[in-house]
Amino acid sequence: MLKKIIKFLVVLIVLILLGGWFFKQKNKPVYSGDLQLNNLEQKVNVYFDEFGVPHIYAQNQHDAYIALGYVHAQDRLWQMELVRRIAAGRLSELFGEDMVDTDKFFRGIGIERASEKVIRKLDTSGQPYILTNAYLDGINQFIEKGSTPIEFRLIGIEKEKYTIKDIYNVFGYMSFGFTQAHKTDPFLTNLKNKLGNVYLKDLAIDINPKTEIIKNSNHQKKVANNIAGSVNKIMDNSIVPPFIGSNSWVLGAKKTKNKKVIFANDPHIGFSQPAVWYQSHIVTPDFEIYGFNLALTPFPLLGHNHEYA
Repeated sequence: MLKKIIKFLVVLIVLILLGGWFFKQKNKPVYSGDLQLNNLEQKVNVYFDEFGVPHIYAQNQHDAYIALGYVHAQDRLWQMELVRRIAAGRLSELFGEDMVDTDKFFRGIGIERASEKVIRKLDTSGQPYILTNAYLDGINQFIEKGSTPIEFRLIGIEKEKYTIKDIYNVFGYMSFGFTQAHKTDPFLTNLKNKLGNVYLKDLAIDINPKTEIIKNSNHQKKVANNIAGSVNKIMDNSIVPPFIGSNSWVLGAKKTKNKKVIFANDPHIGFSQPAVWYQSHIVTPDFEIYGFNLALTPFPLLGHNHEYA
């Protein structure tokens, strides 16, 4: 009897391991072979280096950005899904009540409404618009043809195609992260109310002591005092790293040992897994860029080529 149980357990373990191996093979990114993508004008070659960075060689930028969208989605589709949902206030659809306050906050600040206004004014004949849609085309082709990331299966949601509004929502979320007024203004107001104007003099803030805020209810002061704390709590609990700020330094050729300009950049963005940045390299006959993209951003925020950085 014991031998039968042992044999059964061994067979069960082997089947589980084989099933896991087949599932992994089916869903892992494709880094070699041939793919047939729609809307390409000419052949595109993509080489992945030892670090998994895609080097995209195309005959024109339109084709290159279709390929970029495809490989970016292949590696980071779940990350794209999270960042588009936080900006639109849709995280609670995935994670339940814990994200309701976060969704209310981001819907309230109006990122989606601002995106819609910007999109209506875009030059649809301009190259940035055309390349952005090529990038979106690549993402959506992966959604149609590529494997489904395991996160979608675990949570039980269907993949949804992306639009240009999703991209501008990410820009809006990034802009919010760089803004500090939502934290500093309520804090300084509380400081002034509790300690008086003298404590703000060293900050060179123009304050009119005769200004009196009309109090319409007894709840306003409590709400104002809680704004900064509420925003900090929301950002601290965010599943998407906040964008805090950046610094750049440039040293002129006269100040360096090798007589060449030194340029350094220090983006202040929270750590995450997968990483916030996605490296990519695009080469066409008239264009080249090696840079770092955020999820759902077709153009690198940090980048360089042989001529500029």
